[in-house]
Amino acid sequence: MKTLGRFLASFVTAFAVYSLLTSPFRPVLDKQEFLAGAVLALAAGLLTMKKFPLDGKYFNPVRWGHFLVYLPVFFWKMIAANLQIAAVVLNPELPVKPSIIKNKTALSSDAGKLVLTSSVTLTPGTLTVDVRKQDVYIHCVKEEKETVSSFEKFIKGVTE
Repeated sequence: MKTLGRFLASFVTAFAVYSLLTSPFRPVLDKQEFLAGAVLALAAGLLTMKKFPLDGKYFNPVRWGHFLVYLPVFFWKMIAANLQIAAVVLNPELPVKPSIIKNKTALSSDAGKLVLTSSVTLTPGTLTVDVRKQDVYIHCVKEEKETVSSFEKFIKGVTE
């Protein structure tokens, strides 16, 4: 059953990517595009199902709801960080205090830690340096203590 879940996750992801890349401005694929996408997604699903990290639990609509709540939070944090970094760069005195901070995370799954560290790294002014068990080491341009906690409560609903 776990293999079927991984296959379905891989198939659906491959088909969604194919659909987005081939017809971004049309709401519906025509029959030939649909068939080509299904065949390619089937091949991708069969080839990658053992390596695909997702399984059937990620098709839960509640998790998708948590993900849809997480996206605006992530984009808001990214915009705010961009503005903060722009203010630092434009300031003639460059008020930077580079540091590496250690944060504990409550996330236990590898997928959760991956999404968390990717979110931190995509936020300007921060870079995930290392993860050791529950400790996340982050390089910051300006020392910030709330880097991890602002993301992980939303990510927990998606990946845990």
